[in-house]
Amino acid sequence: MTKTLGIIGGMGPMATSFLTEMLITYTRAERDQDHIETISYSRPGIPDRTAFLLGKSREDPLPVLKETALTLRDMGSEVLAVPCVTSVVYREELQRATGIPVLYGINATIGDLRSKGVEKAGLLATEGTLKAGIVKGAFEEQGIEIICPGEQGRSYVMELIYDDIKKGRVPDISKFEKVSEELLDKGAGSLILGCTELSLIKKFTKLSGVYADILEYLAKEAVLACGGELKEDMV
Repeated sequence: MTKTLGIIGGMGPMATSFLTEMLITYTRAERDQDHIETISYSRPGIPDRTAFLLGKSREDPLPVLKETALTLRDMGSEVLAVPCVTSVVYREELQRATGIPVLYGINATIGDLRSKGVEKAGLLATEGTLKAGIVKGAFEEQGIEIICPGEQGRSYVMELIYDDIKKGRVPDISKFEKVSEELLDKGAGSLILGCTELSLIKKFTKLSGVYADILEYLAKEAVLACGGELKEDMV
């Protein structure tokens, strides 16, 4: 029995689109009917999560997130996927409001890194995600030490997300490589793409297996949660 997936999208729109592409690409399907049903609600007007968490904006994203989640549930969604790592700070509120599972891909990422024996991982994420500490805490509770970039590295990550990807520009790969090298030099055995928009970098350059893409794990987690099957090479 399959379930309908609801996607709280627009944070940002390109990450939402890429998630939808992954859902289709990763599903084992011989015909249209083998894919899971999805309802995507793209709301780019949701207030910026990082700006609010850093105290740079008074616009709280939670009311709009709740409204979107409830709309998707009322339209028939039985599982929700949120392609925005920073908004994981609102997961419990969204689950309480809707009464259905809310997926972010974080647990699936942790499970895979643990199975590979990763003990230290570098986290590339927004300043909001780093300040909230929820992602870092989730990994460390499961025995994976999280290494964060220094001040310059964090600045590079924010520039990649806000100055390049969100503006539809080609990301500055040199900045991405510098942050990656910093984290590897600090002992990271894996590098977590902890912002769904960083996943878009894969459209501009080939990434090695050292990277763990939370958006990719979210897609796989969502397919399985809704009763779909993954292609053998995607398991």
